[in-house]
Amino acid sequence: MASRSEDKAAATEEEPTETLPSQKREERLRKFRELHFKRNEARKLNHQEVVEEDKRLKLPANWEAKKSRLEWELAKDEKKKECAARGEDYNMVKLLEITADEAERWERKKKKKNPDTGFAGYAEAQFRQYQRLTKQIRPDLQGYEKQREESGEDFYPTSNSLSYGTHVPTKDGIDRMVEDVEKQ
Repeated sequence: MASRSEDKAAATEEEPTETLPSQKREERLRKFRELHFKRNEARKLNHQEVVEEDKRLKLPANWEAKKSRLEWELAKDEKKKECAARGEDYNMVKLLEITADEAERWERKKKKKNPDTGFAGYAEAQFRQYQRLTKQIRPDLQGYEKQREESGEDFYPTSNSLSYGTHVPTKDGIDRMVEDVEKQ
């Protein structure tokens, strides 16, 4: 029987009591304030996102690429400073960090590039020939020093010097030119 009386007491406490109109009004006002607060929060967040989107749209089209490139350069400079502080060669440290897969990929990409595109025009052919010939030039430093000593102050011409047409090419130089012309 004791358990019945406890059940009746619990049931009377759990039964909803009549809510007064003022309590209903307070409940509605509380919900209204919560909704108002949520609306203001959503409005603020939306405004922030609109401002951020506007900033993003005003940036140049390649901004992300530039930003990542600058970050990469900064990281590279930091790495160079660290290597210099430790007394290590940056290029060697960089090569140690490259994996074998990356190196193979880089080599394959390098092999795919064909430097000789064939005949595309006389200007390009002439430019390639010029590049090839200038790479073959080996300066004669002893001859240069000898000519500088012989010429004296006339070696560095001024507006008053008349050294035009006084140069006589060597026999070796003429032979090299003849060989090159015959190759062409």
